[in-house]
Amino acid sequence: MDFSYTIVTDWPNHQVRQRYLPWINIGIKKPGKEDTIWPLGLVDSGAEITILDREIGEELGFNFKKAARDIITGFGGGKVEVFLLQAEFVIDDNSGKEPIIYKDLLGFTKGQFPQTHPQQTAIFGTIGLFRNAQVNFRYPTNIHIEQFKAK
Repeated sequence: MDFSYTIVTDWPNHQVRQRYLPWINIGIKKPGKEDTIWPLGLVDSGAEITILDREIGEELGFNFKKAARDIITGFGGGKVEVFLLQAEFVIDDNSGKEPIIYKDLLGFTKGQFPQTHPQQTAIFGTIGLFRNAQVNFRYPTNIHIEQFKAK
């Protein structure tokens, strides 16, 4: 499956800046349910775990009272408390190919998602993406994702 890089605009020092970033939509579902939300997130090979904004989990009906908790430390030492829950992931590039579907853990933020860009509501990391699929970056044109072949 192939996804285009996203052109992101921000305004550092009140100057327009555009960059190509590996932001894509991956579907998230509560296991056993049909409702799917497609958050826009950074495909980040350096992130240990996939994290999403808690509001997405609430909308999907996840029960945070039963979740394990953890502290995620990011670049620069920033810390985010997350609720760890099993979710279903759906990767679909709308090309007509069979979507890639699997279950894995993800962390929902306890507070608001730490956003540097308000469009971004997820970070897709090792747990939740890279241990389930092969990801190849072809900057600045596309991100290619394939499900691991059965052994």
